[in-house]
Amino acid sequence: MVVESLKGKLVLLSTTAYARFVVQCVFDSGSDASVRMVYREIANSDGGLQVLILDPYGHYVVKALLRRLFVLNSSLMLIIASTVFERAADLEIHEFGVHVLRECRLFFSLLYMFLFLVFFICCV
Repeated sequence: MVVESLKGKLVLLSTTAYARFVVQCVFDSGSDASVRMVYREIANSDGGLQVLILDPYGHYVVKALLRRLFVLNSSLMLIIASTVFERAADLEIHEFGVHVLRECRLFFSLLYMFLFLVFFICCV
C-alpha cells in the first residue's frame, strides 16, 4: 500500500508545494482505511490540523479532508468544523485559514439545506 510507505512523512508532504497533491489524492480517491490512517497521523502530529490550516499548502489538504469526511464520517467532520468555528475570528483574517473556514461554512449550509429538504418532504 502506497500510504503505508509514506507513513511518518504525511505532514511534511502536506506542507510541500506539489507533494500535497499526494495527500489530497488519498482524501479524494483513497480507500476509507487509507483516509482514516492519514487523518490519524496528521491529527496526532505536533500541532495537528491547526498547523495545516494555517499553512500555504496544508490548507488545501484540510479542505480535501473535510470534503471526504462529509461523506465518510460526518460526525468527525462536524468535530473538525466546530474546532475551526471556535477560531473563526482568527481564521477570518488569516491568509490561508480563511479558506478552510469558508469550506466549513459551505458544508454547514449544504447540511442545513439537506435537513430542510428532508423535513419538508416528510411533512408534505
